[in-house]
Amino acid sequence: MELLEGGSVSGLVSKRGLTTGKAGECAQAIAGGLAAAHDKGIIHRDLKPENVFLTRDGRIKILDFGLAKLLDERTDSASPELTSEGGVVGTVAYMCPEQLMGQRGDQRVDVWAYGCVLYECLTGNKVWGRGDTDERLRAIGEAEPDWSAL
Repeated sequence: MELLEGGSVSGLVSKRGLTTGKAGECAQAIAGGLAAAHDKGIIHRDLKPENVFLTRDGRIKILDFGLAKLLDERTDSASPELTSEGGVVGTVAYMCPEQLMGQRGDQRVDVWAYGCVLYECLTGNKVWGRGDTDERLRAIGEAEPDWSAL
């Protein structure tokens, strides 16, 4: 395992978020990392700031592919479960509605999470951070993000 020195993007995001320039650098590096994984048929399924690491020399690394899934070449999607039959895995605040409903997913589940991560980098707040888990679940399926925070 590679020894990394630095910190997670989560630890760097202040109450007001990263600077626009640093958020842009992170966004570009995360997009490149996801594109490389997706080109290999791998869906991360748990992208969040805690799983994005900024090394001391400024490189971005996407970590924790423990919930990753290979796309099924026949259906071009991945089954939602990994650790239990019919179970849904991931971190609620970064999961797309389809993932929350246990539907088969593809690269778009990571694209949704990427948008949530970028929002958090820019604002310092989770896009669906309000209330308890039930309120977040409702917000993900029904509400609009607070675009004025950007």
